[in-house]
Amino acid sequence: MKLNPPNFQELDQIRIRLIILGGVVILIFSMLASRLWYLQISQGEKYLKFSQGNRIRLVPEPALRGNIFDRNGVLLAENRPAYQLLLIREDTPNLETTLHKVSVSLKISYSALKEKIDANQDLAQFRPIILVEDLEYEKAMHLETFQDDFPGVSVVVRPRRFYPQKELASHLIGYVGIVQEDWSELPSEKRSSSQIVGHSGVELLENDHMIGLDGGRQAEVDHMGRELRVLGEPVPSVPGRNITLSLDVRLQKVATDAMKGESGAVIVMNPKTGGILALASFPDFDPNLFSGGIDPENWKRLLENPQHPMENKAIQGLYAPGSIFKVVTAYAGLEKGAITPKTEYVCNGFFQVKGRSDPFKCWKETGHGRVTLHDAIKGSCNVFFYNTGMGAGVDELHKYASLFRLGKLTGVGLLNEKAGLIPSSSWKKRVLNEPWYGGETPSMSIGQGFIIVTPLQVINMINILANDGIWIPPRIFLEDEGTAPQQIPLKKEYLSLIRKGMVAVVNEAGGTARKVQFEEFTVAGKTATSQVISHKTMETLDDEAKLKKEFQNHAWFVAFGPAEDPEISVIALVEHGGGGSRAAAPVVRKILSYYIDNIYKPKSKKTVQTKFESKNLNFSTRLQMAFN
Repeated sequence: MKLNPPNFQELDQIRIRLIILGGVVILIFSMLASRLWYLQISQGEKYLKFSQGNRIRLVPEPALRGNIFDRNGVLLAENRPAYQLLLIREDTPNLETTLHKVSVSLKISYSALKEKIDANQDLAQFRPIILVEDLEYEKAMHLETFQDDFPGVSVVVRPRRFYPQKELASHLIGYVGIVQEDWSELPSEKRSSSQIVGHSGVELLENDHMIGLDGGRQAEVDHMGRELRVLGEPVPSVPGRNITLSLDVRLQKVATDAMKGESGAVIVMNPKTGGILALASFPDFDPNLFSGGIDPENWKRLLENPQHPMENKAIQGLYAPGSIFKVVTAYAGLEKGAITPKTEYVCNGFFQVKGRSDPFKCWKETGHGRVTLHDAIKGSCNVFFYNTGMGAGVDELHKYASLFRLGKLTGVGLLNEKAGLIPSSSWKKRVLNEPWYGGETPSMSIGQGFIIVTPLQVINMINILANDGIWIPPRIFLEDEGTAPQQIPLKKEYLSLIRKGMVAVVNEAGGTARKVQFEEFTVAGKTATSQVISHKTMETLDDEAKLKKEFQNHAWFVAFGPAEDPEISVIALVEHGGGGSRAAAPVVRKILSYYIDNIYKPKSKKTVQTKFESKNLNFSTRLQMAFN
């Protein structure tokens, strides 16, 4: 048999095909090996965690948020157990069926449950989704009893913020709620709708100190998500720091009761320490509404309330100070030399400014007659202070108002505090591009016009006056009381004259707040009325419109006592309350009355004479001795 010679061309083609095939096989195995290396070596730790997630659960132990107490140890904010309804999708074979069962059995809206699932679509399958933040006890027990009917669904006990005093001091304490960060920007392992943080007040201000450190344990679970055994040693949680406020719940309750049904603010302080003993804004709200997430209906009700219950009027409400500003006008007039203690002006009920047709009026239409500075403070004579303000000038009024800390943040440290405004000629030129007109100064002299302040600023000013020029910033934490006192460059003889005038407001015939007088406790005070609309506008209204609440003036009253050695100062602002002596002074009287009867400890006359009334010591030195 004759053999054909080999076809070298065909052999070469076969050889090439084998080489290509071998190369493809090598490439495929290289890719598989590379992928295997990537999965087991490079990403091994990551996928080990995922594989463990199928049978091992990290059961967190949330840290208890720190409690909040008043100065006497009364609980203002604490933690109570709440039942959370959780679902783990990895343990839920038929998600839709399970959600329908939960909806029917627990009488919970299916759409609400579905929304929670949809909002967490990119969360890892083995991570729990909170379906209900605060489940009723009976429903929680029902689900625990029939857990086999709800695969992947479980109930866990979590701490929930609770405010035992309810509305009391709600603006100061604040409230908590679910974290507000944009979840789409957070890595999935950090997303948890159970993250509760402070949203306002002290809860927000001290949030980082109160949240604590979470603990937890690793547990093996079955295919239904039920815990079989604990793996390793649990890591205990570390509770957050407790906070003690300068607040005195007793005075806070009295202030709240005294303002019942009104809108406005009340602040009680110790002028010697700067400690805020009560701070209330009205209307208030119940912070418990927010602990488990406020429902839309309640949130809408709060937002649409025309009296703005979510605004802390003590630090955010801006009002004309009215006649309380006469303290500044009196001081500026004395410093400028526009008046002396013996200066007299005749009040006929009006004050005429050259070039202006309408006169500025005194609140007493028949006039006060011939008055000195002492008389003018006692009777709150507008005409005397029109003259004084014109003599001092707008920029002197601005200068000394600033020294009294008006138009500035008070140093209290609360978030969202407003600074207000004390106008000057340069301010008006810069902001409004207009000169300051002489006819604007009389309005400013009695606390009207462009000037706006907060209640906390006003009581801060009065504390400087009561302390003989020493400013101690307002404090909301007990441990901070009495810190950082500063001597303001104000002349003590002028401050003394103004204080004596304020004592006369309460204790002498013709004073505008005689009903706040107490035996053996000398109160110094000042009434004020803050215009809501001008006299001109009021005159255009018909009789019925003039009686409407929204057109009534705001009412102020501020006081401190005992005048010779102040230990308490109180301010009340009643929105649309009318006159200060009629609406605000009674609020302050109720607070002072409680304080005198239940808290105040009078010093013996000998102690007062020796420690505070020595002729060789000025008032500020006596105040400094009081700290020792």
